[in-house]
Amino acid sequence: MAPILHIMRHGQGEHSSAVNIDGANIRDAPLTQHGKDQCAERCKNFQSHDKIDLLLASHLRRALQTCALSFAPCLDRSQKIYALPMAEEASDSPCDTGSPLEVLQNEFPNIVIFDHVKQGWYMHEGDYAVDPVSLNARAAKLRRFIRDREEREVVLVTHGFFAHYLTGDVNERGEQTTPWWRETELRTFEFLGGGGEEAGIRETEESLLRNGVVRDDGVIINRPEVGRESA
Repeated sequence: MAPILHIMRHGQGEHSSAVNIDGANIRDAPLTQHGKDQCAERCKNFQSHDKIDLLLASHLRRALQTCALSFAPCLDRSQKIYALPMAEEASDSPCDTGSPLEVLQNEFPNIVIFDHVKQGWYMHEGDYAVDPVSLNARAAKLRRFIRDREEREVVLVTHGFFAHYLTGDVNERGEQTTPWWRETELRTFEFLGGGGEEAGIRETEESLLRNGVVRDDGVIINRPEVGRESA
């Protein structure tokens, strides 16, 4: 049986246009203090820490920090965060370009497992190119990776734009079709039956209600708007 998947956007980073007009040029920016406070609030309000079997996060600093702070009770139970390049942002801007592996290993000792990381992982080429075709392929590959795990509930901390690829909320030109995720917003998904290469997911009814989504005869007609800031 495929796991329940909690997808979360990271907290506010120092690259955010809300705090730095030139933030897009900051390579792999960490969280701001406000971003850390957002994570503390998420940690307090999340009701399923005891059910989480696996923590996954993008390798970018803001995502790793968000995962560590938001799911601290899981780390207290000796769980580790698995860093996944597949979950990085859908952009080749400096702010969306990660740090060398040895730098991350020094900054996140003991709590992050880097088995899936290779040297030069942050190069935006091949599987990590940022054109719509490559991004859709990467999102499908990541969904398959999670779907085929043995764990029952999984957390994935990723980024505002790539989250749209994960959930299928982009058109053929790679333009998002739903509003931006809020910082530290968390949505819960179940995998669709039948297997397949796409490994489709659907947001649960509980998650839709929790996030203030309005429905009409089973169709989503409104999701709270939020500005992009930085992904």
